Amino acid sequence: MSQKPTQTAHPKNQLETTNQFPKISFTEMFWVFFKLGLTSFGGPIAHIGYFHKLFVEQKKWFSAEEYAEIVSLCQFLPGPTSSQVGMSIGLKCGGISNAFAAWLGFTIPSMLIMIAAGYGILTFDGTNLTTILHVLKLLAAAVILQAVLSMAKTLTPDWTRRILALTATIILVVNPTALMQLFVLGAGIIAGIFLSGNKSAEIQKTESKSKTYSYASFIQKLGPVSAIIFGILLFALPLLAIAYTSPIIEIANIFFQSGALVFGGGHVVLPLLQSQLVPNGLISHTDFMAGYGMAQAIPGPLFTFAAYLGVMMHTGLPAWISGIVCLIIIFLPAILLVLAVIPFWDSIRGNSYIQAGLYGINAVVVGLLLAALINPILILSLKSGFDIIIILGLFLLLVFSRLPVWLVILGASLAGYAWSFI
Repeated sequence: MSQKPTQTAHPKNQLETTNQFPKISFTEMFWVFFKLGLTSFGGPIAHIGYFHKLFVEQKKWFSAEEYAEIVSLCQFLPGPTSSQVGMSIGLKCGGISNAFAAWLGFTIPSMLIMIAAGYGILTFDGTNLTTILHVLKLLAAAVILQAVLSMAKTLTPDWTRRILALTATIILVVNPTALMQLFVLGAGIIAGIFLSGNKSAEIQKTESKSKTYSYASFIQKLGPVSAIIFGILLFALPLLAIAYTSPIIEIANIFFQSGALVFGGGHVVLPLLQSQLVPNGLISHTDFMAGYGMAQAIPGPLFTFAAYLGVMMHTGLPAWISGIVCLIIIFLPAILLVLAVIPFWDSIRGNSYIQAGLYGINAVVVGLLLAALINPILILSLKSGFDIIIILGLFLLLVFSRLPVWLVILGASLAGYAWSFI
């Protein structure tokens, strides 16, 4: 397949492809994700639903298969899954600068909220706010339901893949651990290789339609460099923390290790940070739990809780600078892994075995999202039968109305506020 010649304009923001994703400007990418950072309530699985609605259904930057491929790959990586999906979208639609724009836009709103919470400007209290947040959780469930049905229509068109998706759902509802998610995704790859034997024509058709990549040479070279930096920091920071009694090094080690070794996203990293910071006296249990409650209530990535912790801890730096530093450190492993893995993956994804594996893993991603919708989203969000009616109503509104998601969120928030007075 012939490739387009390398363009000289803006080489650092250039993603050259033979069948390109849309090239998005840095400014547009930032604002798209900034609005998502303001409106994406409900945690990482809900974020994946919001991303699907925007980038697959509305903007059509990605097909359902391409998006599911990104999601499944990021599920294999430790760190904040939804942020890594966002960075991958930016990388594929404009290069490294757009990966940074996506991360920055999605992160800034909740980072500012958490820093303000650390200064005591914002607090999480009141029956009215609790009711609003409950309605927003129900909206998140409706968004995930829409994403699951939309992805299932494309990714599970036959009974073989439907059974594979339902099997994954049952396993993950019973055992919803991060380790089991990795096991199920791996099993999906193996199942895809074995079950796709009589689907070779379909796989070849999918492969021919897939966008292929020819990353600029500096991006290809940066991948191994990012992997090396990740490995050095992973092993060097614990040794430095032992050798030097510096609170800054100790905190840097705790936050980097938390971002580098945690599978399952923010819901897993928050308890881990508590076990590392509270017993060491770096923050009180009361202050930690106050920030924990705020982090669960706001839109955007849960990892921005690190900004609150940085403000509250005594690091020797100005509080707001400490918050930003802790935020960058906990996200740094995710950034390095995306830059290391995505270009490498794109260089091998055309392999016939990889394509066969995607046949199975895309179906498993549907099952994974459905399982997360059931447990924990619905199990923790449903308080009465009326909540089911609300979810179905919001789902129908999302599917059949032309209203933008942010307007639905605003309406749900106002409805929740009004309901709190009844």
